[in-house]
Amino acid sequence: MHRFVNWKGAAGLVGIGMLMSASATSAADMKKVAIATIVEVPQLVETKEGVIKGLAERGFVVGKNIEIDYQNSNGNMSTQQQVAKKFVGDAVDVIVPITTPTAQAMVTATKDIPIVFVAVTDPLKAKLIPQFKQPGGNVTGVSDAAPIAAQLKLFKQIVPNLKKLGFVYNPGLDSSKATLGWVQDQGKELGIEVVEAAAPTTNEVIPATNKLIGKVDAIYVPNDTTVVAALETIVKIGKDTKIPVFTGETRGVGRGSVASLGLNYTQVGMLTGHMVADVLEGKKPATMDAVLAYEKLPETVVVVNKGAAVSMGVVLSDAVLKQATQVIE
Repeated sequence: MHRFVNWKGAAGLVGIGMLMSASATSAADMKKVAIATIVEVPQLVETKEGVIKGLAERGFVVGKNIEIDYQNSNGNMSTQQQVAKKFVGDAVDVIVPITTPTAQAMVTATKDIPIVFVAVTDPLKAKLIPQFKQPGGNVTGVSDAAPIAAQLKLFKQIVPNLKKLGFVYNPGLDSSKATLGWVQDQGKELGIEVVEAAAPTTNEVIPATNKLIGKVDAIYVPNDTTVVAALETIVKIGKDTKIPVFTGETRGVGRGSVASLGLNYTQVGMLTGHMVADVLEGKKPATMDAVLAYEKLPETVVVVNKGAAVSMGVVLSDAVLKQATQVIE
């Protein structure tokens, strides 16, 4: 049975929830799993579906022994905070927040209900947990931090003379600052210097990118909402100046970047679903190590764009093409 719940947030935005249950199972036997996200984009929808699939693999099946209350706040933080209060009031068994702002809202709302976050780049910087191992408290989860070392090795395969890498980002986003630090650290081991280009707003992305012309061998666009919103303009600059553009998220390749190496978000969700199952079976988040998805998952996704490579003056070798799980012509 599906029940759609409509209610208005403080900003007047309507939140939509979906509750799935079955009358065949008594209310006492049903476990309540609350899933929330601040926005719906493809990888986050895949994450949610993966969580449900992972739960099913462990014997927790929607309509049989669990209910899923799913809430999307449509980008509104006031609504997100009300969603958090709703979950606490409903006394759900576990909360699964997708994205950093959603997780922060849930962690603020309760110190008692178990929380298993997912699609959070840096849970330490976001102050969700104090450490990955034995985090204590009621929170653990899965970080979707990009596999930076593997990404940089791929980029260097495509641009063998890569010495200076431009990094366009919004310095106001914790996740982007964390990614910058990781790129700098991993880049040193490969002889790559990172050249920063700060763009606090989308309108500043073009001038920030233009400052990199003549100073870098390639440009990296992290999974930064401010900058990704203007990705096509960065791609155009890359084509006009023959500077290869790479993205931290694989969907950026379809929008014109040369290549990316990233995560399969259905698998990220499934990994999280297994952790949620552990909680439902009695484990405490305090004793459950939080994990980096790329260290636990069996494979990464490599996407390359032949047309973009040609237009930006680089050649995709046979070795690179053999690694690709998707080739865009």
